[in-house]
Amino acid sequence: MFRFKKHTTTDYPPEVVTTLPDLMRFEWLVQSGHLLPVHPVYSLLAGRHASKLRGRGLDFEEVRLYTPGDDIRNIDWRVTARTGKTHSKVFNEEKERPTFIVLDQSSRMFFGSQRYVKSVTAAHAAALGAFYTIKRGDRAGGLIFNEAGTDHIPPRRSKALVQHYLQCIVQRNQQLPLRKTITSGPQYLNEALHQTQSSVTHDYVITVISDLSTIDAETKERLRNLSYHNDVILIHIYDPFEEALPDGKLILTDGRRQIAWQNNKHRWGEQYRTSFSTMREELTTAFRHTRIPVVFFNTTDPIEDQVRHSLNSMSG
Repeated sequence: MFRFKKHTTTDYPPEVVTTLPDLMRFEWLVQSGHLLPVHPVYSLLAGRHASKLRGRGLDFEEVRLYTPGDDIRNIDWRVTARTGKTHSKVFNEEKERPTFIVLDQSSRMFFGSQRYVKSVTAAHAAALGAFYTIKRGDRAGGLIFNEAGTDHIPPRRSKALVQHYLQCIVQRNQQLPLRKTITSGPQYLNEALHQTQSSVTHDYVITVISDLSTIDAETKERLRNLSYHNDVILIHIYDPFEEALPDGKLILTDGRRQIAWQNNKHRWGEQYRTSFSTMREELTTAFRHTRIPVVFFNTTDPIEDQVRHSLNSMSG
């Protein structure tokens, strides 16, 4: 009797379903020093972005004799009066900035037209950010969500904690090929942001990694609220087919309905490309006044190459 083999997640290539070894390789890439340059100020993914919180994080280090050129506002008048000599307080800029990575692994992320699916590219970005944070001596943690629930990992300065975080990503990621339906709506991201707001205090770097395809007014409000006392970075994952469709006759479907598509028919292709460009501009503009940067990563190029290119552009 012939039996069909039941597919498991191990049947899929790593570009479609990620694994723990696939994510752990970013540790070596980060530690080797070849992946990310030592950026002069901030990192794109791990809390060294241009920060509106700079200047708050000052740790008192010592009191020493006043040196010409010292800020007179830092004179310690109590020690000066006791010793009869002018002394200044010395501060070090606070280095520790916890990173909290909110990662979308919902069913809408299980799409890719060329190399990676969006959920895998997003997982790679999260792994890269977590390992880079640990390398810089900061605490890393976060929240992974899909339609079934969330995994919350409090930030720690620990490789074991990062590995646990990545294992949770793998478990959520491997659920995607087994899903029966694609669920749309902003409620899952909004709930994840609500949990994030309940978890973090202040001076965190909150990186949200998603395709941001279902955000609404509540999403924007929650992100703005988080940005009042933290740095928020949005990582938008997109597929080339969302940017432009290939020429020729295509059949497009959402799993329930389908349409025949041609780019040159009624200027559909031009309108499609314009719609994507408009979305990017509107997304960037919507958060500009709250200084929430939006970074766009595609599913075609390896995430390490895209991050390296972005950092080199910032340095140049």
